[in-house]
Amino acid sequence: MKARVVCLPFAGGSADAYRPWSALMPPSCALVAPELPGHGRRLAERPHESAADAVADLLPRLGDPTAPLVLFGHSMGGLLAHEVCHALCELGTPPRALVISAMAPCELLDARADHELADDPDALLDHVAGLGATPAEVLADPQMRALVLRPLQADFRLLARARTSPTRPVTVPLYALAGDQDVVHPPGQVAAWQRHARRWQGLRVLAGGHFFPWRDETVPRFLATLAEGSLAEATAADTVPAASDGIPVAGAAGR
Repeated sequence: MKARVVCLPFAGGSADAYRPWSALMPPSCALVAPELPGHGRRLAERPHESAADAVADLLPRLGDPTAPLVLFGHSMGGLLAHEVCHALCELGTPPRALVISAMAPCELLDARADHELADDPDALLDHVAGLGATPAEVLADPQMRALVLRPLQADFRLLARARTSPTRPVTVPLYALAGDQDVVHPPGQVAAWQRHARRWQGLRVLAGGHFFPWRDETVPRFLATLAEGSLAEATAADTVPAASDGIPVAGAAGR
């Protein structure tokens, strides 16, 4: 049995963004990157515009349900990971840990701004271009722009409709990651997930902007460390590995 590291995508993103991380997983861990409809290899399918529909689609795609699971989501994927975590807990198969990266809880999001971006293709593509994750040559090609735009619009409508409730905190250990130069969801916003956690494991601030996890190997190795510990302690009740991951927890000022 291998521990699972499940990685959920950012808005407009494909599972392919996580595939290079597979090589950084130890033999005891498998990386699972499910694809959403309308994205990547499922581009021909109609994309979901609600978190509930996305979660229902993701649940059967998480790999062996008997194996320990560390659940990671970046940006929009963080919101989806939060909801998938709740669903797994209700099914009696909770993840060993939830890791939310570069995302604030919904009460801090600007739903109106997300709706406006979804309805204004040029503004939306300009916003994405400013984040630096999509190659300029892709955005410069009209056909590629059209392919990028469809899942982006759906995902921003999903974000505008998403809701989280502080009265429904997750019961598994929750780790938060933020980029020190992220202007979309700065560390102070990401730290607000503490209100949604019964077992808050702290905020870790790393160098970089909104897509800091792809700057180096720190984040995938952190996830691998959590997964390895989860596998080692899989038979112990209500335990998760301590955060001896090499990423310092932000102090009280960062919260």
